[in-house]
Amino acid sequence: MRLFGEKITIRDLTFKDSKDFYEFGKDPNIGPQAGWKPFPNYDVACRMLSNLILSKETYAITEIDSNKLIGTISIYNYGIRKYKFVKSLGFSLASAYHNKGYMTEAVKLVINYIFKKTDCKLIEVGCHTDNLASKRVIEKCGFKYDGKLEKFKALYDGRIVDAYFYSMTKEEFEEMELI
Repeated sequence: MRLFGEKITIRDLTFKDSKDFYEFGKDPNIGPQAGWKPFPNYDVACRMLSNLILSKETYAITEIDSNKLIGTISIYNYGIRKYKFVKSLGFSLASAYHNKGYMTEAVKLVINYIFKKTDCKLIEVGCHTDNLASKRVIEKCGFKYDGKLEKFKALYDGRIVDAYFYSMTKEEFEEMELI
């Protein structure tokens, strides 16, 4: 997949991304918001990157001019809803790029791709209740609030977190697109 926005490109992850992946993934403010432990070293980052490349569900978010990896966005075929025609999103972004519109642009590009190029009828997305930045992105992109799931999951550090969940149907997307 290759999607082009004004500031970013979304493309397949490659092993050439390993240094950038490690740099943003070791940040203690990034992984925990998404539920994963910051990378303790480069080797761990490379193993994680390898797994993501093999899964074919996670894509690179890169600066359009430099091709530098600044984050990832995932399209999962599973999530809270367990039936065909549903996709679930996940995303993370390097701290230096927060509050600059990069992730909102990435999510909108992926929504457009999913509804126009796949047979998906509904996209779901969630975030931990303390992840206000992700919550803002989700709401800016037009997702409708489904509810809060108490004690959603246990994290790597033993904390159990609640999560907000949102969704968008293909019909809702088509209505928004006309505006």
